[in-house]
Amino acid sequence: MNAYACAAYCMHDPAGVGVANELLKSLSYRLIEVPRAKTAYYITELDAILAGFEDDVLYFEFLDEVCEVEFYIVLSRHSSEAGIRSLTVHHPGNPMREAKAGGKPLELSPSNPPLAKQLLLYLVENSRSLPGFDVTYEVTHHGPSSLKKPVTFVEIGSSIQEWSLPASHKAVAEAVIQALSNPLPPNIEPVVGVGGNHYAAAFTSRALSSNEAYGHIIANYALKSLEEPSLVKNVLFQAVTRSYLKTQKIVVEKKLRKAWRDAAESVAAETRLEIEYI
Repeated sequence: MNAYACAAYCMHDPAGVGVANELLKSLSYRLIEVPRAKTAYYITELDAILAGFEDDVLYFEFLDEVCEVEFYIVLSRHSSEAGIRSLTVHHPGNPMREAKAGGKPLELSPSNPPLAKQLLLYLVENSRSLPGFDVTYEVTHHGPSSLKKPVTFVEIGSSIQEWSLPASHKAVAEAVIQALSNPLPPNIEPVVGVGGNHYAAAFTSRALSSNEAYGHIIANYALKSLEEPSLVKNVLFQAVTRSYLKTQKIVVEKKLRKAWRDAAESVAAETRLEIEYI
């Protein structure tokens, strides 16, 4: 069936299942059938499909085939060896030579900067009931990578304790409801981030204090894995052009190698975008 959005999750993920159940507690719905889905609902207030699949979220390459929507939100757990308690937002894709976590090498799915920005802002607001949780963007780092419609992940990290916490489920569910129910922030500026660490601290801070709304963020470690300026340019060109709203600016950390800065400047010139160093 047609709908505005699809919120998808893995039936074996306690974080995704917990957020989905919280959505069903709060909203009106009816059971529907979605191909491949083990369970699916149409949520009236949001004009959205909520669908649970057996597949792991890293391999949701099939969503275009089963849902007729404008974009996807994936409800998921986040794992971290550091054990950081977190609520995170990011866009999927594989900006590296190898595909160790789903997706195809050197391929990015379309991003959704305004939705990610709204989710980030509402997660900050809702995390007040979750002391000790960080709210942050993550960089682009795992599949799916081949979808044609924009896809945004919202995740709970970083262990079974947080994945199973009812308060974290509620915070994420409320953020999803708010993001799908409210208009975009005024004067939003879709941008791409280049550089930094996995949790994109600098870009998160900028988004929370300005009109910038980040689509893909390509971390320093991804650039190192690519190494060659031509591959860096390929990935950055996708990051800029595969966006729900037209990218307006590339934000680049000054510390990058000159060859990678040159690749970013080349993409900015080809796409007629401003480039800002931070």
